[in-house]
Amino acid sequence: MPEADSPARSAGSGQVGRGVALSAAILMLGSVLSRVLGLVREQLAAGLFGAGDEIAAFTVADNLQTLLFDLMVSGALQAALIPVLAHLVLPDRATNHELRRVGGALVTWALLATGVFSVLGIVFAPGIVSGLVWIAGDDAARGAEVRELTVRLVRIVMPAAALLGVGTALQAMLHALGAVTAPALSTAVRNASIIVGMIVLADAIGVESMAWGTLAGSVAIILVQLVPLHRHRALPVPNLDLRHPAIRRMGVLYLPVFAGLLVSSAAVVVDRGLAWGAGEYAVGAMRYATTLVQLVLGLVAAAMSLASLPALSRHFSAGNAAGFNSTLSRVMGMVTVLILPATAGLAVLASPIAALLFGHGETGEAGTHAITIALLGYLPGTLAAAYDQILIFAFYARQNTLVPVLVGVVAVGVYFIVAFGLVDRYGMMGLVIANSAQFVVHALVMWWAIGRLGVNPFGAGFRHTLRGAAIGAAAMAVVVFLVASGFDAALTMGESVAGEVIQVVIPACVGALIYVAVLRMMRVTELTVIVDTVRGRFVRPTKRS
Repeated sequence: MPEADSPARSAGSGQVGRGVALSAAILMLGSVLSRVLGLVREQLAAGLFGAGDEIAAFTVADNLQTLLFDLMVSGALQAALIPVLAHLVLPDRATNHELRRVGGALVTWALLATGVFSVLGIVFAPGIVSGLVWIAGDDAARGAEVRELTVRLVRIVMPAAALLGVGTALQAMLHALGAVTAPALSTAVRNASIIVGMIVLADAIGVESMAWGTLAGSVAIILVQLVPLHRHRALPVPNLDLRHPAIRRMGVLYLPVFAGLLVSSAAVVVDRGLAWGAGEYAVGAMRYATTLVQLVLGLVAAAMSLASLPALSRHFSAGNAAGFNSTLSRVMGMVTVLILPATAGLAVLASPIAALLFGHGETGEAGTHAITIALLGYLPGTLAAAYDQILIFAFYARQNTLVPVLVGVVAVGVYFIVAFGLVDRYGMMGLVIANSAQFVVHALVMWWAIGRLGVNPFGAGFRHTLRGAAIGAAAMAVVVFLVASGFDAALTMGESVAGEVIQVVIPACVGALIYVAVLRMMRVTELTVIVDTVRGRFVRPTKRS
C-alpha cells in the first residue's frame, strides 16, 4: 500500500499539480495561438499568391526542409529528448552542469546533422526538384520557369532546417526544466515571421518573401529559447561528446520513431510529387485544405493529449489495467463529442469557409473550388486521425513506440496503392482519397492492435456517447445547411466579405447551440467533463472568507 502523505509532502504534491496544470494551460494556449497565426499565414498567402504555380513551388521547398528537420530532430522531441534530459535536472543545485553539457552535445549534433544535409540540399536542389517532377510523370507539368523558382526557394529555406534543429534542442532543455512558455510560443513566432515577411517583401520579391520569412522565423525561435535558458543558468556548452550515455540513450529511444518517420516522409515526397502534375491548383488546394483540418485536429489532439497521456502512463506503471481502460474509453468519448460536430460542420460549410478564408485576391473561383473539393476529401481521414492520435498516445503510455511505427508502415503502403491507382483517373482527388485511406487504415489497425493487448478503447458508456454525438452532429448539420442556404438565397451583399462572414458564423453558431442542446437532452456526460476541465484550467475558484 502507498504511504500516507505527510503535510509537507501533500503541500509539495499540490504545488507540483498546480505547476503541471499551469504548464498544460500555457502549452494549450501556445498551440491555439500558433494554429491561428498559421491560418492567417495561409489566408495571406492565398490572397497574395493564389493556389497555382507560385504556392506550389513554395510548398515543395518548404516540405523538403520540414522533412529534413522532422527526420533529424523534431521527431525525437517527445520520444527521446525530453525524457532523457529531464533526468539530468537537479532542482537543488545552483547550476545544471550535466544538463548544459548534454544539451550542448545535442545542439552540436543537431547542427552538424541537419547542417550537412542542408548544404547537400542547396547544392543538389536542381536534381531534387527534377526528381519530384519525374514522380509527377510529366516533365513539363508546370514549365521550366516554375521549376527554377522552386530551386531558388529550396536554396533559401534549406538552412532553416539546421537552425530549427538547434531551436528544438534548446526547447527540449527548457521542457526538462519545466519552463514551457518559450517552447509553447516557438511555432507562433515562426508563423508571425512568415506573415511579416510577406507583408514587407511580397511586392518586391513575390513568393520568395515566404521563404525568407521562414528562414527569419527559425532564427527567431533560437533567440526566444536563449533568454529563459540564460535566466535558468542553463545555456548549453557546445561540445562533441556524442558518446555520452544520455546522447546514446536518446538514439536508442529515437531509432524506431526515426524508421517510421523515414517511411512517412517518403509518402509525403511522393504525395507532393504526384500533386505537382495533378493539376494547376492541386498542390495549393491540398495545402490550404490541410491547414483547416490540421487546425481542427490540433485543437482536439492538444486537449485530449494533455488530459490522457499522463493519466494513462500512471495507470500502466501501477499495473492498473481497469484504470487504463476506463481512462482511455473516457478520452475516446470526449474525442467523439469534439470531432463529430467539427467534421460535420466543415462538411456542410466547406464551400463558404473556403471562400471566406482563401477565396480572395489571387486564388480565384477555380482555386477556391479546388480547396473545397480537397477539404471534403480529407474529412474522413480527419475523423479517423482524431481517434488514431489517442490510440498512439495509449501505446506511448505503455512505453511501446514500435507498434505505431509498424502500423504506420502498413498505412503508408495503403496510401501508395490507392494514390498510384487513382491519381491518373481522378487527379488531386485521388491523392486526397489516398491520404484519407491511410489514416482510416492506421486507426483501424491500431484499434485491433491495442485490443490484442486486452485493452478496450470503447468501453461501457461509449455507445451512448457515440449515439448522442452522432444524433447531435446530424441534427446540427441539417440545421446548418438550412440556415446557410437561407442566407445564400436572402443576402444581397454580393461577394462582400461581410456576406461571407454571415454565411459561416451565424449557421455555425446556430448549429453549435443545436448540438449542445441535443447532448444535454440525451445526457451525454462527456460534454460536462469537457466544460468543467476548461473551467478548471482557466478559471480560479473564488476563495471563501
